Amino acid sequence: MKTAHKLTAIGLALALTAPPALAQPAKTPEQERAELNAQQAKAAQEQNAQNAANQQAYQDALKARDAEIARQKAEYEAAMKKWEEDVAACKGGDVSRCAKPN
Repeated sequence: MKTAHKLTAIGLALALTAPPALAQPAKTPEQERAELNAQQAKAAQEQNAQNAANQQAYQDALKARDAEIARQKAEYEAAMKKWEEDVAACKGGDVSRCAKPN
């Protein structure tokens, strides 16, 4: 009887000190599937958010590039207009607007 009593006491001690994961009942396949589906849905939402952020960054970069091209084109056109006016004035006799020799 003493051996049975000792085994019961050992079993009770083990049960009280068992990690919580061992003390909890196993999940059903449906519960596991629901958890995995929730994890996958969360990952998909995060990926969609990252894709949207990447797309916005790309669109912003395109706008900045287009603005830089427009600025450079306007600068070029202004320089060409001034050059053409200077050439015309030089040919008209205004030597102050003629190109200086190197």
